[in-house]
Amino acid sequence: MTALHTRLFGLLATIWGGVLIYFYTTMRVKEYLAPDFHHLIMIGGIGIIILGVYSLLNPSSETACDHGHAHHDCDGHDHGHDHDKNSADCHHEHEGHGPGITYVLTLLPLIGALYFTQDKLSNLGLTKKGLYEIPNLTAPADAPPFTREDLEKRIPKNANGEFQLSLVTAYYVAGDREVEGIFNNLPVEFEGRIVEEKVNNENGFRRRIYRSMITCCAADMSVVGISLEFDAPSADPPNETWVKASGILTFEDIKGDRLPLLKVSKVVATEEPYSEFLLRE
Repeated sequence: MTALHTRLFGLLATIWGGVLIYFYTTMRVKEYLAPDFHHLIMIGGIGIIILGVYSLLNPSSETACDHGHAHHDCDGHDHGHDHDKNSADCHHEHEGHGPGITYVLTLLPLIGALYFTQDKLSNLGLTKKGLYEIPNLTAPADAPPFTREDLEKRIPKNANGEFQLSLVTAYYVAGDREVEGIFNNLPVEFEGRIVEEKVNNENGFRRRIYRSMITCCAADMSVVGISLEFDAPSADPPNETWVKASGILTFEDIKGDRLPLLKVSKVVATEEPYSEFLLRE
């Protein structure tokens, strides 16, 4: 590798490190990673930039080509070698496609991804992640009995006296008849994104609120969604708006499954949190 190649690859590393820093400073990283990993992106970006700058300032080159030729004297005969030919062969063997192709194959996809990626899943993508399916949630086997007093102590209320319940908790409750009796007909408030409802919505009175769950990054994401039932068809707020939905929590049986359902009294747009992900425990 020549000094020029070293500098070019150092520049490439610096660009990649800069992209990581860009994702961190513009907060685009929050759409892909759990908050605990955000600082690692910054640290990794700084490390890659340091490596790239070092390669730019301290290039190395390999000019020697040792083919291991030795001169032997056999019966007094000196076997000569055509070093010019060997040098030409050496040069030919070290030739490749050059750094230009590497830059094109590396930077064009990177630039395209930065420009065209919307930092969110489409409705089709959310559907594949389980938006309209029953989430695979398992309540702890050793969970202690839950009482109305526990509800009052553990779950906060909003200014209107509605319990600020998570979507995950609503699914844990469904199916446990004893605990369900505590939550059934409870005034609650859910927070999440609102989308159209595509299942069990023959009259068009329903929409769906959902939250995304991750362990570390968007690659392992799953979606938890709950149906919202209105008194009439409603398109306000628009789909994908971050909302707070208030109403009465009920439960229904759908194809043998016990599912939570919110009978809506009010849905209002609200400020999106720093990270919309729920972390799996």
